Amino acid sequence: MKNILTAILIMSCICLDAEARTVKGKVTCGKEKLAGVVVTDGENFAKTGRNGKFRMEINDDAPFVYIVTPAGYSADWSSGCPQFYLKAEGQDFFPFDLVKTSDREDTYSIIAVGDPQPRKEKHSDEFAGKPLDDLSATSAQLEGQAVGIALGDICFDVLPLLDRWKQDIVRAGIPFYPVVGNHDHDRNFEGDKESIGAYRAAFGPENYAFMIGDDIVFILDNIIYHSRSGYELGYTEEIIRWVNGMMEYVPEDADIYVAQHSPLNGRHYKKMVTRHQELLEAFEGHQVTFLSGHNHTNGNFEYAPGVFEHNVAAICGTWWDVYHCTDGTPRGYKVLTETNDILTWYYKSIGRDKSFQHELFRPGETRLHPDCVVVNVWDYDPQWSIEWYEDGKPMGAMERVKEYSPLHTAEMNAAYAKTGKTPSDYRLTKESDHYFAARPSAGAKKVTVVIKDRFGHTWKEEVTL
Repeated sequence: MKNILTAILIMSCICLDAEARTVKGKVTCGKEKLAGVVVTDGENFAKTGRNGKFRMEINDDAPFVYIVTPAGYSADWSSGCPQFYLKAEGQDFFPFDLVKTSDREDTYSIIAVGDPQPRKEKHSDEFAGKPLDDLSATSAQLEGQAVGIALGDICFDVLPLLDRWKQDIVRAGIPFYPVVGNHDHDRNFEGDKESIGAYRAAFGPENYAFMIGDDIVFILDNIIYHSRSGYELGYTEEIIRWVNGMMEYVPEDADIYVAQHSPLNGRHYKKMVTRHQELLEAFEGHQVTFLSGHNHTNGNFEYAPGVFEHNVAAICGTWWDVYHCTDGTPRGYKVLTETNDILTWYYKSIGRDKSFQHELFRPGETRLHPDCVVVNVWDYDPQWSIEWYEDGKPMGAMERVKEYSPLHTAEMNAAYAKTGKTPSDYRLTKESDHYFAARPSAGAKKVTVVIKDRFGHTWKEEVTL
């Protein structure tokens, strides 16, 4: 029996040797040799030494060898995607030369963009106008290291538009990292890996990471694609294994960001994605911030102390039909900034000042609460307060309610009246829960609404009845 086990062990080692090969490489920034940089093929790991060089075993079928870019650096991103990866096939030496992007270690910013999702060139043209100008203006104002992340559905099943995105996004002025979405898979192929070929050709690996400040950003593919737009939401065993391997190189005091397409609580916030608990266990002991898109609506969720998610509304509005998303959130993106270990954020609407954070409706203007003053606070979370006054008398907190955006409904009616067509159901105004209502008494003359966010910013609006 002992001889049989020994033979099996020897054969296993032979098989492993046949499936792996040794490669070398280096990580530099001009003449600077970068030590301590993590290198991976998606399963195996190594770190560069003091001379910036590394040596590692990679799988024979590994599509890429790539690095976890250190804080303050970026791979060349002039192509529209940081080149932190190299194709593995036929290569034994992997040189990475980075550029220095910031000397500041006390502050950094992340711009999170949800669902550009162009289906036509004219959609890409529209993104390249006001939205991209807005992104460029915001990025120019940020201090320290700044990066952008496109949270998936970079196109709407029209895969040649991935290259158009790369061509345009360079104008944002900062490195923009991609996330793969369900509409970035090739519908002509069956299988999760088989359908991701066009995305990989444009952007490289779909699961990767980079350092920023003292923290780390994981980019994860949580779309398990089958065929013809059929998919599950969750993490494969391969991803969980890679994340656990990466965590061995993450400092104990580092905060973690996870950028992915679907939020943890899934499509329309109805069901937690598969294997989410395994992922959270891998991050145990760290502050974790998830960034996601997919729903084309805005929502903030705290799943547990230290585990927060920003589900970011779509920069395309309602699929480039109108300005507002179906929940009444304006077309826009999220800006997160950490300074001296304090993280703040705001939602930035396209073409509006960063202080634009709500829209207010008079009695008679909303569908479900026609006798109320209603305010839409799209970036609300429980640390905000929304209070009201009637003729100067404090009335306490406004009631959080579900409501439909009258602005979105009016925009859609006007847009489709011109075409004579009927919009698809998924484009219609959706009931949402970031609305607040106050019912004034019969003799009231004025209602004042006071909104305060979690960071102490205050807005005050008055409605004459």
